[in-house]
Amino acid sequence: MNINMVLDKLVKMSASQRMELVNGLKQTAAAEKMMVGDRYISFLPVPLFVEKSISGLLNKRLDLFIELLLRLERYALSSEGSEVFERLYNSLCEGGRHLVSQCLFESEFSMKRRHRRVDGFFDYKTGNGGIIEVNQAAPLATHFYDTSQRLSAQFLNYLGFDYEPCLTAPRILQWFIDEYRERFADKTGLPDVIALVIEHGYLPKFTDLPGVAGDCEKLALELYGHKMKIVTCFPYEISLSGDNIMFNKEKVDLVWRNSVYMTAYRQQGLPIEDYETILSRSDDFLILNSTRTWLTRTKELFALFADDVLYDKLGFDNEQKAVLRVMIPLTVNTGKNGEMHGAISSEKDQWISKPTDSGFGTGVVFGSSMDRDSWNKLIDERSCDGFVFQKKIFSPEIDVMTISAEGLLEEVRLDYDFCPHHINGSFSASALVRANLKREASDFATMNLATGGYLMPLVFV
Repeated sequence: MNINMVLDKLVKMSASQRMELVNGLKQTAAAEKMMVGDRYISFLPVPLFVEKSISGLLNKRLDLFIELLLRLERYALSSEGSEVFERLYNSLCEGGRHLVSQCLFESEFSMKRRHRRVDGFFDYKTGNGGIIEVNQAAPLATHFYDTSQRLSAQFLNYLGFDYEPCLTAPRILQWFIDEYRERFADKTGLPDVIALVIEHGYLPKFTDLPGVAGDCEKLALELYGHKMKIVTCFPYEISLSGDNIMFNKEKVDLVWRNSVYMTAYRQQGLPIEDYETILSRSDDFLILNSTRTWLTRTKELFALFADDVLYDKLGFDNEQKAVLRVMIPLTVNTGKNGEMHGAISSEKDQWISKPTDSGFGTGVVFGSSMDRDSWNKLIDERSCDGFVFQKKIFSPEIDVMTISAEGLLEEVRLDYDFCPHHINGSFSASALVRANLKREASDFATMNLATGGYLMPLVFV
C-alpha cells in the first residue's frame, strides 16, 4: 500500500461515495469528542503517508535531544551548574519558579519517563528540520492523535486496505504500570485508582485527557483483566488522609499531574494546600510529570546552546553536537548577548521574538510583521530575562489531495508541523501533525488546533 494506490482508488470512486466516506469520518470524530470547547477540530480526510524509516531516523535524532534535556537538568541541579540553574529559573514567570521550587525530589526513573511532546518543523519525507519548543508542562493531543489514527484506519478500510493504528494509549498505560511497579517494587502489581489532575482554563484538556484516560481503562481491563479507575479531577478535590492521597473518599495510588500554575484557585481561596504538599513530596507520593519539568520547558534553554561551551560541559562529542546544532535553532537572550542586537535588527525578517515561559503563540512577534523602528524598540524592550529572539525556522510546505464538501477531489497547499510524543522513556511511530491551509492562513499564523489549525491524520508505512 502506498499513497498512489490510495489516490487511484479515490479517483475511481464517485463523488457520492467520497462524501459518504468523509461523513463517516466526521461521525467518528464526533463520537470520539475530538473537540475544543463546543467546536469540532477540523481535519483533512486523506492521511499523510510517513515512512517508518524516516520517522525512526527523526526519533533517533530526537533521542539525543532528550538526552541533552536530561544532562542539562542534572547539571543545573549540581553545585557546578548553579549559574545555569539561575538563568533557567529567572527566565520563568512567578508561577513557573514556584513550581520548580516546589519539587524537592524526583527519581531518575521518573525524570527519564516524563511525557514530552517535541514540537518542530520537520520534513516528513526526510526527517530534517528544527525544534520549536518542548511541550512538557502538560502535553496534550494524545487522544486527538489516537482518534486521528483511527480515522486513518477507517479511511483505508473503506478503500479496501488494512491498517493497524499506531496509538499512544497503550504506551501511556504501560507508563503508569512501570512507574507503579518501580516505586512499590511490585513486579506484577497494577494501580487501582489514578488521579488525572487538570486545571480550568485551556479547553482541549477537557476532552483530550479524559479521552485517553478512558482508553487506558479499557486497555487495562482487556489486557490484564484489571478494573483500573482513572478519575479526572481538579487540585482542590484532592486531599491527604495521613499518608494517603484521597479523592472522594477513595485512596489514590498515583497522581498524573496535568495541572499548571493554579493561580486562580489561590485567588479564590480554594483548598489546594494538600495537593501542593503532595506535589512537593514525590519521594513519598508517586507523581507522574513532576513540577520540576518547568526548569527545562523554558525557551531560554535554547539560548544556552548558542555556542559550544555548555555542549562541552555536558559531554557531547563533535558528531552529537553537529546533530543537535541542526535541530536547535539559533536563539539569543539579547540581555546576555547584546552583541547580537545589530544582526537581529538588520535581519529582522529572519527573526522571531518569544516569551520564554508561555505557550499557544502568546507574545510571539515576527520581525517581518513590523517596521524597522518598531522592531528595534521591541529588541530594546525585550533585552531582559523572560524573552528570547530566535532565528526563524520555516515550516515545510506540501501539496496534498483532499475531498471537498461536494465530494470532489482537490489539491490544496498547506504548511505543517511534526510533533512526536516521547512517552515512558521513548519515542515511537507517533506524531501530532497540525496544518494550516495556505489559502486560509496568514504568514504569521501559529500551528494550533484551538485556533483553527487542521489535524492531519498519518499513515505509517
